[in-house]
Amino acid sequence: MAGNWIKTALGDVLTLQRGFDLPAQNRRSGTVPVVASTGIVGRHDKAPVKSPGVVIGRSGSIGGAQFITDDFWPLNTTLWVKDFKGNYPRFVYYLLCSIDFKGFNVGSGVPTLNRNHIHSLAVSIPSSYSEQKAIAHILGTLDDKIELNQQMNRNLEAIASAIFKSWFVDFDPVRAKLEGRQPVGMDAATTALFPDSFEDSSLGEIPKGWMLGSLANLCVVQGGFAYKSKDFMQEGGYPVIKIKNIREDGTVDIDDIQYIPNQIAHKTSDYWLKNGELVMAMTGATVGKFALILNRQLLSLLNQRVARISPLKKYGGFVWFVYCALLETDLVDQIISIADGSAQPNISASGIESARLVIPPDSLIKSFNQKANALFDKIISNRVESRTLIATRDTLLPKLMSGEIRVKEAEKILEDVA
Repeated sequence: MAGNWIKTALGDVLTLQRGFDLPAQNRRSGTVPVVASTGIVGRHDKAPVKSPGVVIGRSGSIGGAQFITDDFWPLNTTLWVKDFKGNYPRFVYYLLCSIDFKGFNVGSGVPTLNRNHIHSLAVSIPSSYSEQKAIAHILGTLDDKIELNQQMNRNLEAIASAIFKSWFVDFDPVRAKLEGRQPVGMDAATTALFPDSFEDSSLGEIPKGWMLGSLANLCVVQGGFAYKSKDFMQEGGYPVIKIKNIREDGTVDIDDIQYIPNQIAHKTSDYWLKNGELVMAMTGATVGKFALILNRQLLSLLNQRVARISPLKKYGGFVWFVYCALLETDLVDQIISIADGSAQPNISASGIESARLVIPPDSLIKSFNQKANALFDKIISNRVESRTLIATRDTLLPKLMSGEIRVKEAEKILEDVA
């Protein structure tokens, strides 16, 4: 009955199976997710495994459970659950999430899991399917809300990028006025800010009255501070943003982060990062990788070889025009090409500032920033909420999966953050 837990071997809860070979050149156009040890890496037209599915990394990256809601193709770098043996699939996913598989690594060079070794691992699970389902529901509710926030943020950023591209890359409002049309979805006041003709430039036709300039016309770029390695701590103090913390998706990873003591942080206040500022990698293979600081409740510090990109004061502190320009123009390609050093590319603050682009009048930049700010304000709010949800999930996961707390206790905690 509900509430009874049993101790058993992992192999009695599930059967893991090695995935299937599918080289990239053999994949055909389709909607079936191709799942690697690190996540979905492509699509195919055939699914050898039915959903729902659970996958863990077998080679390269081990563990890191994934819950797959569509029929899928697990690659041979993964192990997938072939048989749930009557257990609730999403509970099994969270069970695998709660296990640290690093101790089962049998690879001498490349991290590798042997499914036969982990099948013998001792685990405890509820004997009741309904309790498994209730536990998965609590954790899944948190994960679903986190995913919803992430999807909403992707949509909001796509809207901001689409507006930028229409206004400042494709020049749609200018073309509409040139043809005697009202720009679609634009009010009269904003329409009046755009010219109704083009003029020649070294980059081709640009809207009349606009200029060819550089990032220096829009922002100030500052390199970070060289904090000493002996001063870094694993917790406490102020978090330091390093190159490794700048993710490919334009966010900052605050999970794998180091800290600097308060007294040192206070002496380097010129390197405090504020909400709404841009950071960019200045060294190595990731030169030009950038992210937004969008964390209302977290003050962080700028480390060496990471650039801060701050808008000029006349733009009211809004960096959205520059951020969208990095997304929608060739600015990042220019920055990468400016970086010197074949073995270890580097770029200076002035090098970043020298990247060129078409610049509209300040009135249009301010108008865009105001419009985009409403979108990014919601993005910030979603990220703050997601951080709370992630912290709650990560606290509940080991306690629920070990039976330390039961469903009713967790439901009360869930109500407080809902």
